[in-house]
This record gives sequence, structure tokens and C-alpha cells, in this order.
Amino acid sequence: MKYKAWLVTIIVFLAGVLFAAGNFKVPPTMVAVLGEMKVSIIMGGWLMSSSALAGIVLALPAGGIMSKIGPKKLGLFALFCALIGNIVGALAANFMMLMVGRLIEGIGFGLIGVVAPAIIALCFPAEKRGLPMAIWSVWVGTGMLLIFSATNVIMPLFSWRGVWWFVAILAAIMMVLFAGGVQVPEVAEAEPGVLKQETAALKPALPYEGFKSPASWLLSLIFMMFGFGVGAMMTFAPTFMVEEVGMDVANANMNTSVITLGMITGGILMGFILNKVKNRSFLLVVSMVLTAIFMGLTFEVTSPNLILPFMLIMGLIYSMVPAVIFTISPEAAVSPATVGITMGIIVLGQNLSGFIGPVFIGAIVERGGGAWSAATLPLVVAGLIGVIASVLYGLVMKKRASGQSSQLSGLLNKKTGAA
Repeated sequence: MKYKAWLVTIIVFLAGVLFAAGNFKVPPTMVAVLGEMKVSIIMGGWLMSSSALAGIVLALPAGGIMSKIGPKKLGLFALFCALIGNIVGALAANFMMLMVGRLIEGIGFGLIGVVAPAIIALCFPAEKRGLPMAIWSVWVGTGMLLIFSATNVIMPLFSWRGVWWFVAILAAIMMVLFAGGVQVPEVAEAEPGVLKQETAALKPALPYEGFKSPASWLLSLIFMMFGFGVGAMMTFAPTFMVEEVGMDVANANMNTSVITLGMITGGILMGFILNKVKNRSFLLVVSMVLTAIFMGLTFEVTSPNLILPFMLIMGLIYSMVPAVIFTISPEAAVSPATVGITMGIIVLGQNLSGFIGPVFIGAIVERGGGAWSAATLPLVVAGLIGVIASVLYGLVMKKRASGQSSQLSGLLNKKTGAA
């Protein structure tokens, strides 16, 4: 039923928000963590990237694991990892133990990115996925807004460790909600059954066939380039504002959180647009072009008066690519059996960017003597690669549609002749 599909979507979305909050608790606490642990900004980048490392390793196997044990059980395991990882981090006596906690968290973060969109895809037919997938796409922005806002309240009272405990408590609550409220249908409700027997002939029988989809790998590359820019900005924006713009930590965190308001608002608006627009491949190209422009401006805006509107507009722009990708990802799969694999491939790109971006940008800035503008060129290059990949995706999908149409026409002609 429709209300059940939306209930499941809400619970899955809240689970994603929890993971995003946990993953992005490092930027607003970085100054305090680096000071207590007495490590450099490069190690701060590694602290952010370490949670993505486990996700990189698990992204591709996650699709296969999900097909064996089901998305609900895998989602519960991911939440358990979030709980344990945050407890380990909160109790960390040194930087290495803190890194171990982040790695455990990363297992859950990598898995939820595969599990959640797969569950939503099963709850809605293709023509109605635009809004729920767009809502899901703002899980990162909503989680960041939550953790940046909560950090300003928690840190003065309980230090940065209180932020870790806060996420651990949320993880325990979310496990109960997920276990009791998530029911996963075997097939999407109201999925059109027209020509089901004929189209079955076009579908590969085994999930591993999903690795052969060029469209899935292109979406992964686009997400990696997108995530490279967004991840680098969200990791270092508070530090950039403190060092380059001259803000205090609280104001830097507040201004950084404004981008999440733009991402949430833009993501919901994109849901309605996606349900109306037929040519979603073209929408992906437009979204990536706008994203590339703002990636190049990330560390170039240094006026305190411009930071706030810049962050808000950037958030609106950055909401576009994830909303489009999550909506079209089931279509990029070569069959319903390979949706899990496709999600894994896409999340692999997302996690690779989360791992590479902060470390690479941190090293570039430090090598440049603390000049944040040194990061502009690699961000511009990443944006251009994303634009090219989005154009190629459109061409691949157009070619695939033409080929499947020819095959289906042949099958129908054969069936008509036999009759």
C-alpha cells in the first residue's frame, strides 16, 4: 500500500540522516580533535576519509550480500556498526583508536548507501520514484544540518566526545525503528506488467551481470567527481572560514550548515521536477555543469558578506546531481536483478570521493603553504570530468534504449508470426 511505502521511505531516510550526521561530525569538531590529539590537518583529512575506506571495500560486495540476506538485515547490521563505531570513538584514548572507530562507522556508512535506495526502489514503480528518491538524496544535507547544529550545543558542555555519544544514542534508537517499521516488498508496488514475458527475455538471469553495465560505471564516475568537490568543501569549509575568512568556530559551523538548508530545499524541489521531466539524462548534464562551476568557486569566495548567500546557492546547486542519480540508477541497471549491484557501483564512486577528496585537498593546501586557492585547479578538473561523464551517460542510455527497442520488436514479431 502507498502509505506503507512512504512509511518505509521515511524510516530509511532517517537512518541515512543518522549515518550522514555520524560521517560529517568530523568537520565541526576538527579544530578541537586536532588540538587534543596533537595531529596535523592532513591527519584531520584522514580522519574524515577513513570512514569511507570500509565503504570502498564493501560497496561492490554489498549488492551481492543484499541479494542473499535481504536489505533489511543488511540495514540493521549497518546501524549496529554505527553504534559500535561511535562508542569506540567516544572512548578513544589516542588518534589510532579514533581511526578504528571511524573505520567501523565506515562499514555502516558504505552499506546504507546501497541498502536505502534499493529499498525505496522496491517500494515505488519507476514513474513514481522521482520524489521519494529526491527526498532520499538529501540525507547527507539533512544529516550535516543536524550534526553542525547539534555540535554547537554539545561541544561546550561535553567536548567533541559528546558529539560521538550523541550519534551513538541516535543509532540505538534508529535500530529499534528500523527493525519494527521497515517491510521490504519483493517487487515494486504497481510495477507495470505490460509485456512482462517479452521483456523478461531481455533481462540477464544473474545479478553479477550488473557489473557489465557501462551506464552504472558512468554514474559511479559522475558521483565520484561530484563527491570529490562536495566532500572536500564540507570537510574543510569550517577550517577555511576560520583561517581564511577570519570567523570564529561557531560562526564557521553555522555558515557551513547553511549549505545543507539549500541542499534540502533543492532536493525536494528536484523531486517534483524529476517526476515531470522525461529527459532525465539531459537534466543530469545540466546539473553537473552547474555543479562544476561552483566547485571551481569553493575556496575563492573569502568575503564575510558573501559567504552566507554563496553557501545557500551552492547548496541548491549541489542538491541536483544526487537527486537525479538516485532516481535514474534503477534504470541504469541492466535488469531488476542487478539493481543492488548498480547501487553498489554508484556507492563505490561516492565512497572513493569521500576517501580521496579530503586527503588530497588537505595535502594540496598544506603543500601550498596554507593557501586554500591551491585546491581550485583540481576541483575544476574534477568538475569537467563529471560533465564529460554525464554526456557519455546520456549517449549510452540512448543507444541501449534503441537496442532494446529493436530486440523487443523482434520478439513481438516472432510471437505474432507464431500465432
